[in-house]
Amino acid sequence: MGPTQLRPQSRNPPEPNSTKAMLKPGEQRLIEMARRVGYGSLSGIRVRSGELALGSKIRTKRKHRLGKNDAGRCVRAVGEDFNLKQQHLDLITKIRRIGDGVVNIEIQDGLPIDLVVEEELGI
Repeated sequence: MGPTQLRPQSRNPPEPNSTKAMLKPGEQRLIEMARRVGYGSLSGIRVRSGELALGSKIRTKRKHRLGKNDAGRCVRAVGEDFNLKQQHLDLITKIRRIGDGVVNIEIQDGLPIDLVVEEELGI
């Protein structure tokens, strides 16, 4: 696909006022995983043609602050629909634009804050 060609519909970014329920099922699962981790990271997440392949072994690291409450500020029940924050929209947009690769996501208070992408260079 040349640089001037349009990307397939599935690779378009989510709409600015999207809710979790408006995402693809794999993307919804990823958002829920991040909320469950709270503080830490998700690693080894495979992406194929901009689609999450969540059947693979995903690793998580949880960060705990000693002497502080682990609850964080995330107040909605896991599984409940909600409006996506800008961090969610950025994460989904970047993942949809990846060809094939592996991503690692840093999480704070249930929100993705950093994304590291491992891809083949294809030289």
